[in-house]
Amino acid sequence: MEIRPASAEDMLLLERVLGPERTAFYRHRLKRQGVVLTSWEGEDLTGTVYVTWEPADEDQVRLYLPGVPFVHRLYVVPSRRKKGRGQALLREAEELDEVRLAGRLAIGIDLDNDLVVPLYERLGYREWAHGVVETEREEHLPDGTVATYPDFCRIFVKDLDSA
Repeated sequence: MEIRPASAEDMLLLERVLGPERTAFYRHRLKRQGVVLTSWEGEDLTGTVYVTWEPADEDQVRLYLPGVPFVHRLYVVPSRRKKGRGQALLREAEELDEVRLAGRLAIGIDLDNDLVVPLYERLGYREWAHGVVETEREEHLPDGTVATYPDFCRIFVKDLDSA
């Protein structure tokens, strides 16, 4: 398995594998402060994740986690799940210079996504003590527009110095 940053040229293949709506999120992130990491087996895309070091949108997160990079939309192709690919993408995210410099990495987990919590906990992520965060969920529509909806998430953080 190879993990590498995505390029604009990769987006057509991502779209064929992930679909246009899911790929739209990653395509929009290529121009922001962060990196879209992709995992590959030969020519086959097996997963992707976005890591950003932009300030968080949420006041509560900026207050308690200033300057901490965040993981967004870790995704592994269904036929390739439970084989260490998500873990490998997270480990690669933890090694990014911007993340190492911050010394921590965080992720927001949807309230209805309890299945991923054991993975993050196994990798050393712990839920913060500041409760659920009110946020927004983006939905990329087929016509290219982005709709936002109120949402809530749990925040998990890993201190990398102690990892």
